[in-house]
Amino acid sequence: MTWRVIGASALGSSHLQSSSPCQDRCFYLTIDSADGAAFLVALASDGAGSAQYAEIGAELACDVGGQTLATAVESAGEAGLTSELAGEVLREVRSAISAAAEARNATPRDLACTMLGVVIGPVKSLYFQVGDGAIVARNNSGLAPIFWPESGEFANMTYFVTDVDAREHFRVELREATDEVALFSDGLQRLALVFSTETAHEPFFEPMFQVLRRSTTEGTDALCAALERFLTSNTINERTDDDKTLVLATRMAGAMDVAGV
Repeated sequence: MTWRVIGASALGSSHLQSSSPCQDRCFYLTIDSADGAAFLVALASDGAGSAQYAEIGAELACDVGGQTLATAVESAGEAGLTSELAGEVLREVRSAISAAAEARNATPRDLACTMLGVVIGPVKSLYFQVGDGAIVARNNSGLAPIFWPESGEFANMTYFVTDVDAREHFRVELREATDEVALFSDGLQRLALVFSTETAHEPFFEPMFQVLRRSTTEGTDALCAALERFLTSNTINERTDDDKTLVLATRMAGAMDVAGV
């Protein structure tokens, strides 16, 4: 059993017009634990539009969070998938952002960002999230959000890892493992979720999962490029002008046969 995973972050049309950088980032990695079990680690982050160094905060959330999770998986395997590990990720990310802010004579709020993360092993999975965007996982009844995007007190606001009360809005859940998962930032929420029923919009995901299931390891680079083109296409930009991030992963059974080896 192994994973096929692709991901991309794309500049929104509004940021393109204002010559602003893309403030979204993502991280994904497949890694083996000490006992040889295969794990998926994936994160996505959306920098706050009002934050001066939002893209740096988002990058730190993904890179520091991803490395913290990878280290835990390598050493402890599924035994390390606990709510305490998720809390460690939040602490490490907040610490890294504080240090980066100090180095720039800025405040942590200047690097504000959301954070979504997942680790999936053979039997267990760990999910966590601060802010909006969503993680969608496949279960027996289809695709469903793990957490519903959390909005702030006012419209177009949410919560960030840099908030003083971030821990109060830090959601963590342990579940049985899944074979398919997607993470995405709030730029795709209106396309990927059905707000009236708080469900996943499966027609958005299913064509992409079908292609990913048929892919080979060698073909994922091309699929990542195709995903980025999709995220910057007129079809998407007509629906949202925000930055967009999407990570898709499927667990392959018999991967050697799929790859033609």
